[in-house]
Amino acid sequence: MRSNKITSELEQGKKQGKEFIRWWRKEDEFVDFELIDCYLERDKPSEIENFELLATDEIWQVLKTWKASGLTRIKSSQGETIEWQQAGKDGEQHTYTCPYNTHNLMSIFDTET
Repeated sequence: MRSNKITSELEQGKKQGKEFIRWWRKEDEFVDFELIDCYLERDKPSEIENFELLATDEIWQVLKTWKASGLTRIKSSQGETIEWQQAGKDGEQHTYTCPYNTHNLMSIFDTET
């Protein structure tokens, strides 16, 4: 798949509410997840095997599959937040609360995977 075709499809996906790309190369079994904007800003692979575009709630479901416990989505009148529990370097369990948005989801995803 050529870069210009990918770019066109990514731009169209963003218009449809997709914020994330899940992509993989032909020669790798490795799958990568990124924000579409970040993918477009860096040097892209000239060819990838295929990709899938995901909306925010879809990446949340992927993240919940990878980290079944210690991750909670809280809805309130002020908006949505994520409560994330993670073991620190000190061995203690820490709880972080952050807004439910694409950048925080990607940060948690990168840390947990």
